[in-house]
Amino acid sequence: MEFLKLDIAMNSFLKNLQDREKKLLLGALILTFLFVIFIYINSLYDGYITSKKNLGKAKSDYEYVYKKVSSLKLSSDKYVINEANINLIITANDLAGLISDLSIDKTDETVLVVFKAKDASSAITLSENIINKTELQINKINYKNFNDSIGVILEFNF
Repeated sequence: MEFLKLDIAMNSFLKNLQDREKKLLLGALILTFLFVIFIYINSLYDGYITSKKNLGKAKSDYEYVYKKVSSLKLSSDKYVINEANINLIITANDLAGLISDLSIDKTDETVLVVFKAKDASSAITLSENIINKTELQINKINYKNFNDSIGVILEFNF
């Protein structure tokens, strides 16, 4: 009942307004609506900027951790040069029948790894794996072609 009275009072109020007042009232409603939309879009934009900053921070944190873990992983994959570790490399690369006469000579400043391989590809494969999986710096690589095999000398510095 009261709602009906309010509706009637509002209709009579609107009917009694002049054309200019109706236009002003409509303009005020449109401006209010646009203001509400502006506030909503502004809050969305602020949320977007905050999310973008958080994404940048999370990305840089991830890259930092990834670099640290990858460097740690690389250092943990490095071997000390000894016959057992080289034999593990030979077995892991299926070079067991292709490599012979493996020897390691250590001096105060260098380590020499000497072996013979049946073909050039097995000599190169084993040489690359030894070089990549050791913590020492390679100084010199010698390949000598014999009639039935390839002689390899790898010299590392401490």
